[in-house]
Amino acid sequence: MTVALTQSEGRLEGLESRLRQRGLEVWRVPLVRTQTRQGADLSRLLDCPWWLFSSVAAVRAVLELGGSLQGRRLGAVGEATKEALEQAGGLVELLGSATHAASLAEAFIALGEAGCVGLPQGHRALPTLARGLSEAGHQVRAVIVYDTFSLPWPDHLETPDLTLLASPSAAEALPVRIGANTHCLALGPTTARCLRERGWPHTTLPNPSEEEVVATIEQILERKCGRRHEVNSA
Repeated sequence: MTVALTQSEGRLEGLESRLRQRGLEVWRVPLVRTQTRQGADLSRLLDCPWWLFSSVAAVRAVLELGGSLQGRRLGAVGEATKEALEQAGGLVELLGSATHAASLAEAFIALGEAGCVGLPQGHRALPTLARGLSEAGHQVRAVIVYDTFSLPWPDHLETPDLTLLASPSAAEALPVRIGANTHCLALGPTTARCLRERGWPHTTLPNPSEEEVVATIEQILERKCGRRHEVNSA
């Protein structure tokens, strides 16, 4: 069985090796790339005590643009973003689910903090986080710090049995000839919604962990092959 992993580097880092250890053929097929928007103005964020990050790309872009995390109160969507912030010397006080940006908004609102909130984000960022904060009465300052571009599916690759999609952008980049004939694994409800709108077969993974991906593939293998496959727990 072939599994195409389309998520960005740094996300679910151990997944590829775990799947290969199970005897599966794994293809790395990135469908999106990000690029820091040179000249983006961070000055609008400087008097915001809180900066909330929804992606690793946003962290990388802020650093490349000369932004400093020192003295900032930080929130992150997902463990990968949290890790990127901490590796850059930041201290993450709030953590939201990687598939539910609204959970970070809810955590922030529960703090009862005053003042503006800075949102460094990509040009295709969903409005979920900003809208949740704004509706709760917070002043939100969003700055576009990176752009997201679609990458083509390689001509030499046929249709895999399973395709992991980590974002709506990846779902949109997947060609119809692939999406309609593979079984997609959607990380989170927004990605699943894109697939549902296209009528493509998919399974939604609400918790985007390596363990859940492996377990879901295990279940699919059971249905397809009619026998149990051991999941590598390493």
